[in-house]
Amino acid sequence: MEAEERDLLAALRAFDVLLGAGVGLESVLINIARGGYGAISRDMEKIMDGVRSGKRIEDELTKATSRTKSTGYKRLLTTLKTNVTSNTDLISDLRRQADREEEERTDRIMKYIEALEGMPTALLTVGMLGPIVLPLMAVAPYLFAGASGLIDVPGPGVARMATFGGLAFCVFAMGLIGLKAHTRDPGV
Repeated sequence: MEAEERDLLAALRAFDVLLGAGVGLESVLINIARGGYGAISRDMEKIMDGVRSGKRIEDELTKATSRTKSTGYKRLLTTLKTNVTSNTDLISDLRRQADREEEERTDRIMKYIEALEGMPTALLTVGMLGPIVLPLMAVAPYLFAGASGLIDVPGPGVARMATFGGLAFCVFAMGLIGLKAHTRDPGV
């Protein structure tokens, strides 16, 4: 996920609120550039630096559009540029875009939840049953030692090693399951 995607929805809502309150577009860009929106704030700062140096705002928006790889952020910059050049209804366009971004974010979260659906069951199985079953398996030869010599009784070191090895495997398996949760982070 691109850096702009994380703060895009908050920036869109800020644009909506500030423009809806009657603040001009350049003032809104300055406000966003002052911080709080991560990569978007840094990019808006570059845009406003270019404007302060005498370049046209639409040219700076075009440059910013070509720099980013985020489709949602490109859409925002294109919308801003279109408003500057054609005087469109910026507030309603930004609201539609914010609604679209919110739906996409909700979809990513739902896919993340579905992908991790079996994780609690796996953690409970490995984390609860492993420590119970492994020591029982290590003690089983001692319990059935008198059963007509079918099972050879290993030494206590072997039982201890099997128990601790199994418990180490359980901890390792739980770590892998937890890693699965972190590698599938939707980034919202």
